Amino acid sequence: MTEWVREMFAIRGATTCGADTKDAVLTATAELLKALLEANQVSEPDIVSIVFTATPDITTAFPAEAARLIGLHAVPLLGAQELAVTGAPSLCVRVLLHVQASRPKADVRHVYLHGAHVLRPELALALPQQRQLAIAIDGPAGAGKSTVARSLAERLGLRYLDTGAMYRALTWQTLKRGIAVGDEVHVTSLAEELQFVLQDDSSLTLNGQPLGDEIRSPHVNSEVSRVAGYSGVRKAMVCKQRAMAQDGGIVMEGRDIGTEVMPDAPIKVFLVADHRERARRRQLELQSLGHTAAVTEVAAQIEERDIKDSTRTASPLRAAADAVTIDCTHLSPQEVVQTILHLVARKTYGL
Repeated sequence: MTEWVREMFAIRGATTCGADTKDAVLTATAELLKALLEANQVSEPDIVSIVFTATPDITTAFPAEAARLIGLHAVPLLGAQELAVTGAPSLCVRVLLHVQASRPKADVRHVYLHGAHVLRPELALALPQQRQLAIAIDGPAGAGKSTVARSLAERLGLRYLDTGAMYRALTWQTLKRGIAVGDEVHVTSLAEELQFVLQDDSSLTLNGQPLGDEIRSPHVNSEVSRVAGYSGVRKAMVCKQRAMAQDGGIVMEGRDIGTEVMPDAPIKVFLVADHRERARRRQLELQSLGHTAAVTEVAAQIEERDIKDSTRTASPLRAAADAVTIDCTHLSPQEVVQTILHLVARKTYGL
């Protein structure tokens, strides 16, 4: 059996309170403390100290008092009030347990109850110097990249870019202008010519005009992989995407973001999902745009796209060496976003 050396580590937790009353605050805090102790099999002798913070709307009680109510009489306690942060949960208590015990840090279980979530990314991003965060999200078609990246950007107050929309827009313009999709030279020239601008509200414009559902038609879907496979096209697009990411403050998703576009991004995620689930999601997306397609047809298209994306010479689809892979087959978009928020807190802020 492995003998673990006793070492210090931190356990985090948060909960929201039903109301700003002493009973509601202490009951919620006591519930959180018990959950943290049980999840981590921690007893009072293991605890070095506990830090409590509360949002400014909690005024009727000191959350730290809950530690005494559940029998933690010898543990040093510290309480503080948080700064007001836009988008953070209201009536929220956060707890930080400093523990010394003989166990691997990987076994630590943080606990978030009643809609509470990691605050530090939002808190840090409230400071101007922290608005440079860059997050790269890659993965195959239908893995849920767009939904997750857009929601994550909203949570963190960052810009969002779906790089796939740029390749779709190029494909749409190629078809609209009557250029043969197989004419690599002219398609590449068009890619170099097009002007994309990512607005502060994350809307993407092409030559000054906003892009819409026209870039997501079945015809575009059937040709975009071929267009995106041209080395000259990818070189031109990567150059444009890097320019958009130059000042940070962005969540960018695609198939080569962590490997080519933003190789120095501190947060890199590679989303994967079961092939059948990806086909189901893509079918629902097409239906929402008014297009009908059998799930078997969509599955075949995804499989073909996977092969093209992963075997092309220019910027093939692959996870960056330092990317965190998340299988979202059985996870909701909200659960994936929460997982990435925890990753942001851990890797960027040392939590």
